[in-house]
Amino acid sequence: MIPLHTAQKRPKAIRDQILAGCITSPMRFLAAFVVGFLLLTASGSSETPLTFCDLLRNPDQYNGKEVTVRVTWRYGFEWSQLYCLDCSDKGRAWLDTSYDLDDASIKALRRTPKGAGIVNLTVEGVFMSGGHFGHLNGYPYQLVAHKVSHVAIVLRGMKGPAEEKEAETRWACGGTNPK
Repeated sequence: MIPLHTAQKRPKAIRDQILAGCITSPMRFLAAFVVGFLLLTASGSSETPLTFCDLLRNPDQYNGKEVTVRVTWRYGFEWSQLYCLDCSDKGRAWLDTSYDLDDASIKALRRTPKGAGIVNLTVEGVFMSGGHFGHLNGYPYQLVAHKVSHVAIVLRGMKGPAEEKEAETRWACGGTNPK
């Protein structure tokens, strides 16, 4: 190896070649390993996903925050309820889709039954608590959607209470086999 003080006297191109040779293959491998390790640990893959029930059980913690949750949406004329069977005692949430949704979200919402229905969907938006929201201010929580995806129909239209309960028990959020 040429001493550094000698390399400094040589033309720039030769000096750069000599200095490039100082970084050995093991050093490159170690650097790639460290970068890869940092990326894996920073990804947060061990973090459990947020659930809709987490929002309702800790509304102050998530108030005004951007969230993504999988939830059941029951809707019809002048009513709209987001819920999960596991925390149905914690209140109802209004789904607000009146803000700009992207084209994929609009397409996803077009797959929902016309008029009324029960569907499971993934909603990304801002969770709000501590107020009165929705139709006649009848809801203690609201989720203002920015994106809607992964729509799965649980039940089309309005049905009798027994039929709705059976479908929800099987396929709604918190059911035995949610869609």
